[in-house]
Formats: sequence, C-alpha cells, structure tokens
Amino acid sequence: MTPVLETVGLSKGFDLRGGIGQPARRVQAVSGVSLALMPGHTLGIVGESGCGKSTTARLIMGLMPADAGDLLLDGKAVGTGGGAMRAFRRNVQMVFQDSSASLNPRLTLERSVAFGPQVHGLPAREANARARDLLARVGLDPARFAGRYPHEVSGGQRQRVNIARALALQPRVVIFDEAVSALDKSVEAQVLNLLADLKAEFSLSYIFISHDLNVVRHVSDEVVVMYLGQVIERAPAADLYAAPAHPYTRALLASMPSHDPDRRTTHPPLTGDPPSPIDLPPGCRFAPRCPLVADVCLARAPALAVRGRHACACHLADAGSGHPQAGAGA
Repeated sequence: MTPVLETVGLSKGFDLRGGIGQPARRVQAVSGVSLALMPGHTLGIVGESGCGKSTTARLIMGLMPADAGDLLLDGKAVGTGGGAMRAFRRNVQMVFQDSSASLNPRLTLERSVAFGPQVHGLPAREANARARDLLARVGLDPARFAGRYPHEVSGGQRQRVNIARALALQPRVVIFDEAVSALDKSVEAQVLNLLADLKAEFSLSYIFISHDLNVVRHVSDEVVVMYLGQVIERAPAADLYAAPAHPYTRALLASMPSHDPDRRTTHPPLTGDPPSPIDLPPGCRFAPRCPLVADVCLARAPALAVRGRHACACHLADAGSGHPQAGAGA
C-alpha cells in the first residue's frame, strides 16, 4: 500500500545569536527524519524531551518551514504555497497537548468546532450542524455544552472539543502531540477509547506522540524511536517491545514502571544527559551515554539499517560495522 502520509529526509535547525565576540551557532533539532504512515494505522513516536518529536509534527503541519526534506500525501509531494498547505490541512489535522491554550477563550465550544469548516467555505448553518454532531460523537451533549466557553468545562472535556475540532474538516490523518499526557488516568482511558472508536468510524490514520510507553504500545501499529533529532529505531509495536535492537530503546523500555514487586527498577537504566544539539558528537549521537560504546561508535555515525520491517541505527545491528559485539548485541 502507498502511505497516506510520508516524510523523506525532513530536517530543521535554529540559529542562536552569539554573545559579545562570539559567533552565531545553530541547533539541529531534526536531522533527516523519514516516516511512513499507512492507511488506517497508528504510528507512535517516542523519545526523551528535546528529541525532536514535536518539531517533526510541526514541520509536517507546516507550522514552521523545513530546511530540507519532502512531505508526501498519497505518494504525491505537497507544495509549499499557501493554497497547497490549505488543501493539505483539510486532510491532516493536529491535536496539541495544552487543551486550554488550543481553544479561543472568546468562542463557545460550538463556534470553536465550527470555525475551521467556515474558514474553508462551509456555510455557517452547515458548519454549526457539523459542530453539534461532532460534539455529540465525542461524548459532549450539544444541548448542555455547545454554548459553554472553554473555562466552563474540565480539561478532559476541553480535549474532547479539540478532537471534535480536528475532525471538523473531515481529515484522513490526525496528529496527537502529547494529547493525553495532561489528563488523569481515568479520563485518559476514556479519551483513548474514544480515539479508537473515532478511528474505526471515520477510517482515520493517526500519528501518536507521547512519553508514555505503555500508552504508545496500546494504541500503535508501528513505533518510531527518536534521539537527538534522528530516527534510531523503527518497527511494528509488538516487535519493538518484545525485542528492541537499539541500546537506547532498551533503556527506555527498562525505565517503564512495573506493578510487579519482583520486576521493579532499582537502578537507572541510563545515566547522563544527551549531548548538546549545538555541539553534536562526530559519531553516534548516543555514544556518550551508551554502555556498549566502542571506537567505531565514536568515529562513524551508524546508518539506519533495515531488516524486514525492523530498522535500527546502531553498529551493534550491523555485522560488518567493526563493533566487537556486532551481531551479538542486536
């Protein structure tokens, strides 16, 4: 199948103004990220804070320009002009983490949902009818909630409004950037069940960005692991959680809390901080923290090697890399 949404070599850097007598420097936030979202699937993206997850989502949505790379919808390149992005956003929408900041405090919940369709040319009466229908579908009775303002509802209800607003343009892809991380667990479970129902009802495809590895495992068909702006591992969710190939992915999964007293983590699976994105190491970006680091890791960056549906950027996964444990550690 052709991916419904695809990125090829997406990159983005930010210039930092230098101090007195110091040159300007550049932060490389995203480096050559390639993703493929298949129709009807959920692609999970995980990684530490600052790894480039949210920047990648904003690049996909055109909220900031990419330095390099291509964006494809149904295998066709998406243009950079205003008209092309306008058409693209009818097919791809995004739900942000902060449910309060995402809504205009001066608009009622009904108007918040109806606003997008009206901007795209739908008559006001039809837009309002669609908004009321979507509010009902996300579990908010329009008779009770349509006339309320964002400050008059709870955080979970606001996030439901954001989901309804994202669906108002009848998109094919929805990107969720930490959309449930601010909710308590009972509300989070309700929203996740809602997303599963809406995905089946509207034939949607999701990109799901989260720090919660348990949630990502529950909702995703495929998982991408990012580190310092790069994709370092990609695999079907079941395969990645059962047999992670990259040392960083193993450390992430080892950090997941367990309810079993005999399996509790007593030692940190990973120590140290990631290198500064302003001054990246010459070889593997994970080498300064990797417990299996070798000379080849410091000298040469590993390529993303693909084996079937599992891809890993680590010298351990490449038998010919020159790493002394290559093959045995994969």
